[in-house]
Amino acid sequence: MYSTNIQRNRFSVKCLTVLENKFVLNNFLVDTGAVITCCKYRYIDKAICERDVADYDTKIIGGLVNGSAVKFYRYPLKQFTVGNINMGKQDIWITFDERVTDVVLGMDILKQIMLIINPYNQKIYFCKDAEDYKCNFELMVK
Repeated sequence: MYSTNIQRNRFSVKCLTVLENKFVLNNFLVDTGAVITCCKYRYIDKAICERDVADYDTKIIGGLVNGSAVKFYRYPLKQFTVGNINMGKQDIWITFDERVTDVVLGMDILKQIMLIINPYNQKIYFCKDAEDYKCNFELMVK
């Protein structure tokens, strides 16, 4: 189990992304309204450029930045870890659009783990499975 506190009305969680030989730790914003996990390319790999991913699957999301569309590329990771929960191989979506500023943990990954928001202590908990929840989660009422 992993937990984090609310800050400025947002939950942020440390996530590790692993490529073949690169490990990057970033704070992702938990966004249950976001369908995909996405960010600007440099949060994952500063060395890539758009031509490196030209043949990858793409997704255009309209209205994301000031009503404009943004192009994302499906980017395969060797490992994605939410807090201390290893999610194994995952695809996330990267963009080269400089207007994108948030690093978003969306429902494509969130739906694979248990997510509990506790209003009593203003924390969000991530559990790998039912056993993790049963052994580690206790509702703290103030």
